[in-house]
Amino acid sequence: MRDKINISDWLTQEKSKVQSGIELELLLFDARNKEPLNNMNLLEKILSNLPAQIYRDHYPYQLEIRTKPNTDASSIVEETRKLYRMASAEFLKHKIYVIPAPAISQGFVYCGLHIHLSYPNMKDKKEYYNKAMGMYPFLLSLADHTKNFEINQLQTSERIDKSRHIGLPRLDSKSFLRAENFGPGDNHKYNDIIFSPAIEDNNNRSRMRKPDTIEVRLLDTPSLFKFYDFIIHFIINLANRIKTDNLAIKQLNENHAEYTNKISMTRMLMTSQRYGVNKIFRMLNADVCEYLADEFNLKFPRETQFEYRENLGLSADVNGYLSMATKGGWL
Repeated sequence: MRDKINISDWLTQEKSKVQSGIELELLLFDARNKEPLNNMNLLEKILSNLPAQIYRDHYPYQLEIRTKPNTDASSIVEETRKLYRMASAEFLKHKIYVIPAPAISQGFVYCGLHIHLSYPNMKDKKEYYNKAMGMYPFLLSLADHTKNFEINQLQTSERIDKSRHIGLPRLDSKSFLRAENFGPGDNHKYNDIIFSPAIEDNNNRSRMRKPDTIEVRLLDTPSLFKFYDFIIHFIINLANRIKTDNLAIKQLNENHAEYTNKISMTRMLMTSQRYGVNKIFRMLNADVCEYLADEFNLKFPRETQFEYRENLGLSADVNGYLSMATKGGWL
């Protein structure tokens, strides 16, 4: 099956310079009330003792960690764990647990992992679109291995189907590169991949406040540290080597409707199967991931989060996820 992916259609041997930053969303659970934290004043008080990279998201029960922009995947991974441990120690003083879990009970917002990618040496914005479209099929194949949370049934991802904040990326360059990340036509939904253009100053000069950035949004917060480690290394390696003239761009240009249908079918299958079939590559997602893991010299984590919990006899609740944070390498 592996010969169905021709590396030369997708990847170059020469690496591009890629700068990356991570946003990791975490659940705050109040052990005193035995429910997600709902005290904004207490949250702000605790955060005042932590670095600015650790701060609240939109909801009082959702914490966000942001790493500094970096070109080295290992440094990003270690910075994330360092910040997570600092947050855990400070919140624990108030009997609040910081839990790396995509979801624990229905009705709460899903916690996600967002990866920002910029190319400091790339001037043509159209190349951002080309690289994002080339990465997207591999990102869908990767998503399987972050999605194994079980609330009522085994699914690859409830989040792909039900989250208010992700959806199909814009598959044409004009829409992808427009300044707004979302608008009325999208029902105020973000996409799996979005593009944030650099902002010019008030005098409309070329000096940038921030770099052009591709943001990958479709990944859930991994409960196991080895998954997080793998994901970051996988995506940064992929971003380093994805071609601007890749096979996805060729197919989009030749038959946009057919390619869009393949993408839609892949996402649909991923919401209803524990191991979704990647229709883009016509093979199991796990094989796609493992194939590129070998190419990038990465150790592929075959064991899913569900299997890890099953082997240790851990439940899919707060106690189970806390045990996974401890035994799974976050703490």
